[in-house]
Amino acid sequence: MNHIFKKSILIGLLLISSAYGATSSKSAGEFCSDRSDKNYMQNILEESESRMGFRNHGGLINGGVCWWHSRFQRNATYLAIYQPEKAKPTQRQAESIIKKIRKGRGVVTIPGFSNFNDFSYTYYTEIQEQLEKWQKFDGLILQQWVVGLAGGSETSEQALSNSMDELYEQVSAGDIVYQKLQIKGITAHAWLVIDMVKTAKGYELSVVDSNYPSSTNSFNFEHGDTSLYSYSYGNFVPYTGKDSELGRLKSIVRKYCKN
Repeated sequence: MNHIFKKSILIGLLLISSAYGATSSKSAGEFCSDRSDKNYMQNILEESESRMGFRNHGGLINGGVCWWHSRFQRNATYLAIYQPEKAKPTQRQAESIIKKIRKGRGVVTIPGFSNFNDFSYTYYTEIQEQLEKWQKFDGLILQQWVVGLAGGSETSEQALSNSMDELYEQVSAGDIVYQKLQIKGITAHAWLVIDMVKTAKGYELSVVDSNYPSSTNSFNFEHGDTSLYSYSYGNFVPYTGKDSELGRLKSIVRKYCKN
């Protein structure tokens, strides 16, 4: 085999390897190295292995737990390290891991699994139970249900354009942005924005929706719009929220990787 042919094969293998995209962090070293890339969080959440293993369902009066599904997903994306070479957790250990992800107060190690999709699929009953407890706590104790009444499903052209410009700046910085979607009536949904691209007339958003957790959905905004639209939700307006929660996640990563 001549030198040129060997070199061609090596280049081809490198190109193939890069095409596979981001992978879940498998050690403390990888965790920090991965997160030194500002786009890693968004890139890893593009991968099916990092998505929640079940869709939004259940909750109070069977209305779903979309807000908490999305927040749990984001917590795990920012904070989880996987150790597939170790034994799977016991039931009690798994429940403890799930509570730690829900609280989002520190980096979480998940033994026996190589990615979030496998872990969340295996323990979907336990995770769903935590999401419903979280929903009840936020609703009954913190009265977060009021947030679902705030904002309208239509707004002014300028207000929506300004909010989209602000969202673009945040997403361009590498953040996974949580948004509440105000749908007509008192219904409020949620999604995570993982990418935005400028178009000739506005922006194209790439989002992770808890109702369709395995896919990345695209939505277009054009300057002059007073709402976004989807076949499933009709006209709606997205409102960015939980920025303090995001700030805490980023702070945890920074402090962990300084030690």
